[in-house]
Amino acid sequence: MIVLGLAGGLGHDASAALVVDGQLVALAEEERFIRRRHAHEQLPAEASAYCLATAGITMADVDVIATSWLATDSADVQLDMLGGLLAHPYFAGGRRPRWEQVSHPISHASAAYHTSGFDEATIISTDGVGDRISTLVAHGRGTAIEVKRHWPISESLGMFYLGLTNYLGFRFGQEGKVMGLASYGAPDESWMPFVLHDDGGYHTGLSPLGEDRPNFGPPLVQAWAARVAERFGPPRPRRYAYNPVNARLEVSAETGESQRHVAASGQRALERALLHLVGSAVRETGCRNVVLAGGVGLNCTANGVIWQSGLVDQLAIFPASGDAGTSAGAALAVAAAAGERPARGLGSAGLGPQFGDDEIRTVLRDRNVPYTDVDDIADTVAELITDGQVVGWFQGRAEFGPRALGQRSILASPLRRPMHHRVNAIKNREQWRPLAPSMSVAAAEKYLVDPGPSRFMLAACQVREDRRDEIPAVVHVDGSCRPQILDDDAPAPYRRLLDRLAARGHPEIVLNTSFNLANEPIVHSPQDALRSFFGSGLDALAIGSMLVRKPVG
Repeated sequence: MIVLGLAGGLGHDASAALVVDGQLVALAEEERFIRRRHAHEQLPAEASAYCLATAGITMADVDVIATSWLATDSADVQLDMLGGLLAHPYFAGGRRPRWEQVSHPISHASAAYHTSGFDEATIISTDGVGDRISTLVAHGRGTAIEVKRHWPISESLGMFYLGLTNYLGFRFGQEGKVMGLASYGAPDESWMPFVLHDDGGYHTGLSPLGEDRPNFGPPLVQAWAARVAERFGPPRPRRYAYNPVNARLEVSAETGESQRHVAASGQRALERALLHLVGSAVRETGCRNVVLAGGVGLNCTANGVIWQSGLVDQLAIFPASGDAGTSAGAALAVAAAAGERPARGLGSAGLGPQFGDDEIRTVLRDRNVPYTDVDDIADTVAELITDGQVVGWFQGRAEFGPRALGQRSILASPLRRPMHHRVNAIKNREQWRPLAPSMSVAAAEKYLVDPGPSRFMLAACQVREDRRDEIPAVVHVDGSCRPQILDDDAPAPYRRLLDRLAARGHPEIVLNTSFNLANEPIVHSPQDALRSFFGSGLDALAIGSMLVRKPVG
């Protein structure tokens, strides 16, 4: 069976995924194609076209289109999205596939569970809201997911964290900044904005009135921001300034001691609530293989705390556990209902477009960009990195999700702390924000303390205290890092880069951050890579088997 999964609408990220005979074969986010972050309210037309093209099929070959919402709350949105997509000239005129709807929380749960490699798992999805559900606990066995409990939007942990983000002066989509800032502060251990029940449930105490309204989310965020203000005082307003260099109005938030304290307190409260949920869910299902889903699953610090709690034996998190991943979840859920499920866990997040050397050369020549063909791009980049240079890395199929995993990355050496400042400056990021390492299994054993699920860079752990001075550019202020550990299944050029570094006496570790500039999606095509390369302070661009340098003088 061939299933095309769609996500988008109602303020959620647009994406498309293709599942063939139970296997996830393509997944792409619309933002990467149209170059607008999150692509809210957009049809996933470009992403859908890519998914079909990469499989060599047309819409007429698709058996089912699966959407990640139920029509009870979003019939008009679903029909508009589906109808708009099928009316697009690229898709119009052929047979219309059957349409199936999958609830939003089940889409989250399915994406994480069916790609986990587990035949049985405790599933915990913590989200903002979808189909009036914010948190879900379920038990996955084989192809089936049995819902055990769920909580309404008034109990949303995602909305709590978004309210905290709002209070601190950051915007929607900048929750990761709060997570990074929290490490600088000391939490108020006495503040617990949730009531944790003995039966494993929890309660926020916020009024459920108005939950039946589709726009209840913003008032809930405001209510949480007000509750944070009651505890910690009024927030500092955002500061706006026109930047004549960038010709843009820019906004910044205060990050002083008070804000660090609030961020740390909110982060600790979230971790305590999640630990309570995980412990009760594992007791209820009797299964210590745990799968985390939903947007809160991107909180790497909390994920690391869960792993190190001793509550779980194995932990899996989908690389796009936010709303962009629900297209995959909806398609996988429909396939599983027909008895089709992936035979193994997800080995790589590289399910997006790829470009051959001939295609890349055409782009470079058409734009009169000088380049050098090299025999071993990994060896060439290893030499540049050990020489202290910062390199854009564009190789293989584009990864999905918010983490760069060695397909669309900016790479540098982690051996000197000033490199952290330089890379953040290149990306126009705040200097207090951490940068992550990619490393070999052997390096992880040498440098890290009990790393959790690390293939997709989704759990924080501590760097061994006696090793922190060796890789200071990727060690956060609290001694932690968010590693990606490359095993034998990692993409060949990226894994080979670590070997080439080792041959030069450098640790098998590289500073790795997403190949994009501030407020832009990760680069997707060779054109995107060139634009970001020449518009930034990067020293070199490794694109396919070609190296691009900037003119000197």
